[in-house]
Amino acid sequence: MMARCIELSRAAVSKGEYPFATVIALDGQVVAEGINSTIRAGDVSRHAEISALSQAQKTIGREGLRRGTLYSNIEPCAMCAYCIREAWISRVVYALASPVMGGLSKWNILRDDGLADRIPEIFGPVPEVVSGVLLKEAQQAWRDWSPFAWEMIKLRGLLTAPCGQEGRIQVQPAHSQSLWHYLQILFMRSGQSRTRIAGGAARRDDS
Repeated sequence: MMARCIELSRAAVSKGEYPFATVIALDGQVVAEGINSTIRAGDVSRHAEISALSQAQKTIGREGLRRGTLYSNIEPCAMCAYCIREAWISRVVYALASPVMGGLSKWNILRDDGLADRIPEIFGPVPEVVSGVLLKEAQQAWRDWSPFAWEMIKLRGLLTAPCGQEGRIQVQPAHSQSLWHYLQILFMRSGQSRTRIAGGAARRDDS
């Protein structure tokens, strides 16, 4: 899956975009893919992760995403990390860390228990995070895009090996849902059911 992601990042360059790409998989099958379209669309919000999440929600729904894995050649930024948590993705895999903008290494959104504990009806539990997968291949795709730009990126520490250790894959386990989280979800669902029942009764009365 990461190899496909890196292949897509190279394809993004041919379309005039930066080499970012995302693949979302469920049970070993690709359900959505995305590349940045910020340049072509003139829209800074069109990140690869968000494009792929949008497709995946239409294909398998939010319930399906609870068992899904999101692959990205670069650590998702803070904006994308919030979307990943809200989509309830259970596993995130990336190659290169993004210490300046990353939704984990900089802002810790992907591993923040407080999101699910305080707003469980919105944010899913902390996903498993795997980093450093096909790191050298991801680096090479950026180097091939622009050798000069890649050297500047390295010099500024914008894209690095996770934990500064090349060749090492790091796995951070998912966190299970708390009892409070389960109770909040049950309460929310029961409230939605009551609303649907009341709405159906009102429509029958109107007719």
